[in-house]
Amino acid sequence: MSLDPPPLASESTHTPAQIEQFIRGRDNPFDLLLETEAASLLDLGAGDLSFAAELAERYLPPLHERDKNLTLHCVDRLRPGSTLGGRLHADQDRLERLRHYPFPSLRFKFWGGQDMFKLETVEGLRPVYTIVTCHAPATPTFAYEPTRVSRSIIDAHLRKTKGEFRTVRVEGEEALEVRHAGRALLFPPWKFEVRGPLALLDLLARRGQLAVLSAVDSEVFWEILSQLLEDARVRPQDMIFTPSMIADLFGTVHARLVALPVGGSLVLSEVADLRHAIPRVLGAAPGQPSHYRFRYVEVRRGAVFPGMPSSQTARLFKDMTEENPPWFLCLVPEGSDFGPQPAANVHE
Repeated sequence: MSLDPPPLASESTHTPAQIEQFIRGRDNPFDLLLETEAASLLDLGAGDLSFAAELAERYLPPLHERDKNLTLHCVDRLRPGSTLGGRLHADQDRLERLRHYPFPSLRFKFWGGQDMFKLETVEGLRPVYTIVTCHAPATPTFAYEPTRVSRSIIDAHLRKTKGEFRTVRVEGEEALEVRHAGRALLFPPWKFEVRGPLALLDLLARRGQLAVLSAVDSEVFWEILSQLLEDARVRPQDMIFTPSMIADLFGTVHARLVALPVGGSLVLSEVADLRHAIPRVLGAAPGQPSHYRFRYVEVRRGAVFPGMPSSQTARLFKDMTEENPPWFLCLVPEGSDFGPQPAANVHE
């Protein structure tokens, strides 16, 4: 049985309403890949490619049986060969296996050293994917919204909580040195660049028919959530969120979410109004509206879910005894920006 409307014309794609209906009540949102004629996924900040490898292992056999292809594109800002970034670099064995996968139905590409906010210069990317993912959105990159909190306040907070930092050169490579607890720690030079959740949400809404954020830590999660809700009171100017402030600002939403057990989920619109007009911060193309919205947002609690491909960071949470369980979000953009895409037939 097709979701409304029935069989879709060849020049159309499944609608946001269809995707919302499909996702509601589903344990695994990635199963959407099995229900579309042209399955595609873009992984932003792909790291060591553990998620991409698990995704291919789970979905290539059934897609191959159905004579369908999977386009799997991965982007990561770490420059291949850099001494910075440690185990977050693309694993070479996984990279080679994905490039030479035994199923010819996999169309895989990896771009290293690539800023996710400069994708317009990348050849070979699709304009829109069935699913776009970002695992463990980086702190502090997405932990503070620069349209809400001034850069001077963010920098002062980072120096207080992370330590003094400066740009240095190590073996000819630019790096960020952070003095923390008497040690000098080295990171990629852009580690403390703050883009904020509005930039991430804008990118997700442009590139995906369904967006999935996994292993989201609490600091990033509440900042993202503040941009998804209609109530402007959850976006106070020039205030860094603290746990007590979050409880007061988000009220019932906070109470319902923190009460979720690991594995539990909540449709956000059931407890609060979703924001009707989220401002674009990445610029609008001619004729494109300056605002967008998500029609459906589901929040889940936990790092790893049964039968679902996971990132390395998600699997590490079980050993982070001092960390609260992370968050997982499924977001369906309204879809007004989507142009004609390959046909897809989504089934119940």
